[in-house]
Amino acid sequence: MKLYRKEYYIVFFLTSVLFIGLVSNFTSYFNNNLTPSVAIFADSIVFFKAFVAYFAVRLLSNVYNSENVLLSLSKYSERIFLLLLLFIIADFIFKIYPREYRFGLRSIELFFQHTSRYAFTFSFIFLVLLPSHFNKKKGFLLFVLLAGMLSLRVKYLGFVVVTILIIFYGKKLFKISKFYFLAFTVSLGLILAWFFWDWLAMYFTFTKLDNTAWSRAVILYYSFIIGNDYFPIGTGFGTYASYYSGLYYSWVYDLYGISNVYGIKRTHWKFVSDQYWPMVLGQFGYFGLMGMLLVIYNYFSLFMGHIKFTTNRTKYFRFISIVLGLMLLLIDSTTDAIFTQQRAVVMFIYFALIINTTMNKNENTTDKQIS
Repeated sequence: MKLYRKEYYIVFFLTSVLFIGLVSNFTSYFNNNLTPSVAIFADSIVFFKAFVAYFAVRLLSNVYNSENVLLSLSKYSERIFLLLLLFIIADFIFKIYPREYRFGLRSIELFFQHTSRYAFTFSFIFLVLLPSHFNKKKGFLLFVLLAGMLSLRVKYLGFVVVTILIIFYGKKLFKISKFYFLAFTVSLGLILAWFFWDWLAMYFTFTKLDNTAWSRAVILYYSFIIGNDYFPIGTGFGTYASYYSGLYYSWVYDLYGISNVYGIKRTHWKFVSDQYWPMVLGQFGYFGLMGMLLVIYNYFSLFMGHIKFTTNRTKYFRFISIVLGLMLLLIDSTTDAIFTQQRAVVMFIYFALIINTTMNKNENTTDKQIS
């Protein structure tokens, strides 16, 4: 299977981040800051697993028919949605599953154990159904989005706003340059952040380092300090804001005196891996942060390139769905380390399946045009 030029760029930047992380670990070791080898290895696997899944699906595409896989995925996703709808109705009537209060209302999470998982499930179902349902079943798609809103997640509401803008005004937006499109995306994110600032401030501000401090705010704040102190390559794999930096408790938390914060404590560290970009900055420094931003940029560029050169309506909405999928991951990454989780693996497999369909002999788009 031949890869697109943008995909080679992605591989290059991912390899660069891997190199930066290992050099950081090596440097820290010689400065008497030891990170267990198992933490380094395990953290590197978790960090890259979604991207590895993407390229595995791309490179093995000759083994299966991606079109058939996507058709089956759409068929079963619709059935799963209808089944989940029955669970929602049952939960409203019999109050079977736990709920939490958000904005004075009780959110729905069913058996997903967290409203963010619930919201992601309906987001993914919507994206999978979008290409096949937009022409004839717009009402059904809207119903899927509304079901997801029962999570009462601010991030999900942001995703809905972005989805409406892209679906109905996407053709105008995609005519502008990639740079201005990304500038629009960032501006929209800032506007949403301003609108929900009172809610977000609770997560991203703290006054002192004690049990009253939000671990998320502390992790974000100290990522910049670590990025500056260990400029430009950070502290390495398994050292900051990752799952294995908590499991094999990292020397960084003691060094910066944040090991007494609830959620970062040695005895209760489960919230250390609650964000993505602070982890990237802390562990890989500004060079690594730039590398991962370029990875995301090249994915956007690859997806949008296909949109601009596609005339088939079904394929157009396929590419719309993966652009929206990448935006969903970016929205979630503001308060969740989603790029290192199984949800990202599922999403990147979906991305790869869509891109696989562009490589068949009937596709008019050329590698040169997309690149």
